[in-house]
Amino acid sequence: MANPDAARTAAQGSDMLIEFNEVVARFGSLHAMGPTTLSVRRGEFLAIVGPSGCGKSTLLNMVAGTLNPSSGSVLYNGKKVDGPNSDVGYITQKNYCVPWRTVEGNVRMPLELRGMARGEMDERVRFALAQVGLTGFEKAYPKQLSGGMLQRVMIARTLAYGPHVYLMDEPFGSLDAQLRMRMHAKLLDLWQQTGATFVFVTHDLQEAITLADRVVVMSRRPGRPKLIVDIDLPRGRDVVDIQADPAFGAYVKQLWHALDLH
Repeated sequence: MANPDAARTAAQGSDMLIEFNEVVARFGSLHAMGPTTLSVRRGEFLAIVGPSGCGKSTLLNMVAGTLNPSSGSVLYNGKKVDGPNSDVGYITQKNYCVPWRTVEGNVRMPLELRGMARGEMDERVRFALAQVGLTGFEKAYPKQLSGGMLQRVMIARTLAYGPHVYLMDEPFGSLDAQLRMRMHAKLLDLWQQTGATFVFVTHDLQEAITLADRVVVMSRRPGRPKLIVDIDLPRGRDVVDIQADPAFGAYVKQLWHALDLH
């Protein structure tokens, strides 16, 4: 595991891991996003909220290297992203489980592609499945699982891979409220333990405030950062107790008014 204290110290400085420089996204005649200039600090937890179609997922795709900007540039660790970025793990809204593989086999896939030793693969898979509450379902097939469980398989696959950056596109949208809160707690633990960088897209303001160091509010299409709010709530956050903090409610109001969805 990375040293979380060292990662947090780096994040407090000017060490930017991801930089969007005047990035624009156009799809044919549709001007979807930008120009957007935004930086993500090494080791921070950044949440992005905004109306549908404003470019939240587009930003993640650009960091992953699966989409090139129409103009502007995306830098990762000081270098331009111009192809698939193997440093990042990407958890999307969709389920990409392979139907002929078991839960265990699906989680193992990226580790096999890396040529990892069998013993290390087994250990990582066990750890990841335990983290998302799927111990005991190792031999089940995707058709035997609920939608929420399938999403947890996708999260476990990324946890096992252990990337430097977690790109998360509404990963908990299909989970029930109780399970979602449990996953929030596990995700915060993971962030603290690894010192990894998280960029988390959500429509849920409470979720963003519970998890993030900073929340970026995107404008309507063409999306641009409209407001960036530092979430000054103590770390070691209890995902239930934190919502009783008066500052939590104030942040909800501030972000809601910035969204301007009326």
